[in-house]
Amino acid sequence: MNGKKILIGAMACSLCFAGILTTRLPQTIAEAAAYQITYKLPPNPEKYLFLNKQMVSILNPQPFPLELRPYSSDDYIADMDGRSGSLDKMYYSYNLKFETSKKGFLWNLYDFIGILPPVYPTDVNLDELDKRINSYERLTSEDVQVINSRAQIHMDARLKSLIQAGYVMPNEIDDEIATKEFVATVLYRMFGATRPYHGGIDLKDSESVAVRWAVEVGLPGFVVDKEGYIYPQSPLSMDPGPEQNVQEYAYDRLFHFITLVLPGKKTDGGWEYYQVKLLDGMLPAQLDEFIQVNGKPYKDHQDSIEETKQYQNVRRKIFQYFVPQFPKMLELARKDAMKPRVWDWSRDLIHHPKFAKQVAAYRKNKSSKNVDAVYQAVRQHYNLNIRQDSSAIIKSVLDNVK
Repeated sequence: MNGKKILIGAMACSLCFAGILTTRLPQTIAEAAAYQITYKLPPNPEKYLFLNKQMVSILNPQPFPLELRPYSSDDYIADMDGRSGSLDKMYYSYNLKFETSKKGFLWNLYDFIGILPPVYPTDVNLDELDKRINSYERLTSEDVQVINSRAQIHMDARLKSLIQAGYVMPNEIDDEIATKEFVATVLYRMFGATRPYHGGIDLKDSESVAVRWAVEVGLPGFVVDKEGYIYPQSPLSMDPGPEQNVQEYAYDRLFHFITLVLPGKKTDGGWEYYQVKLLDGMLPAQLDEFIQVNGKPYKDHQDSIEETKQYQNVRRKIFQYFVPQFPKMLELARKDAMKPRVWDWSRDLIHHPKFAKQVAAYRKNKSSKNVDAVYQAVRQHYNLNIRQDSSAIIKSVLDNVK
């Protein structure tokens, strides 16, 4: 075991989305009966938190500012296409480009904050502009320019508001992709005082405090590869490496994370947590994380066994385990997001003065009680990822890392 770099990867948060299973049903009763379905529940359920905004009700929602005109990102995309509200088969392509661009990210960030007043120009009558555009029948090139101008007015009103709030600088805004470094910089300006950077993230290719902070917090899309590279000029990605094929998945997950796990409600007094309640029928964990079929992970199984009695019994037991624990799971996940990370076991545990007493006690008599004492102290101080979060890993570190 390498004492300097152990388990450097797997830094991503467990906040996830539900997927849709598209496998075939068992063809016969005998085939279904042949399945041996087992499950194992984790002792640390908060590490497996599986959540998005559609799975909860928000009890203290952000009031929408009265002065914000009804104009959505869909309206913006349509206007930029020059079609004034018409969405065609190219919409997915337009939306993907928008969601992963700097301006698209900032638009969604503005909507996420929810209470910043837009900064519209004083010499523009938006009501008259809307009436003029609605009167168009057959669009001329001049008409398209007017439609484009409406989109730009609404975009600028949001960007200027974010600039005035100090979250983004004018010279940082262009039509390029919202890279990891750009996203981290903006979010660090927003949340850096509420959730300070603890240090200790030694990336090979970025000295940016904002980027290292994003990795430490566990923001979706900031996955470090096994060599310690983050590729800060790449778009957000749920996989490690220099991903160049932009996908909106990581950008979407990011907003769920900052809404539900970080104190994401902006108020006059600062950032506060949203109070949430799990909706009926929702499971705050990925079901197939815990199920095995004939001794193999359910996700690797080719047939659907959802109609079998075994599966339904297992599903019920997993729901019975996780659903009552949801409030505690979310509370612990929020606390973890405020903690530092383990990056170098030698530095962060073996030679860290905070754990000197527990480490010395273990090395004196090496009892399971002493291992557990070290494990609990480390778990209390650090945000351990799933692979790190076990007493067996801590014992291995104590026995092998110098």
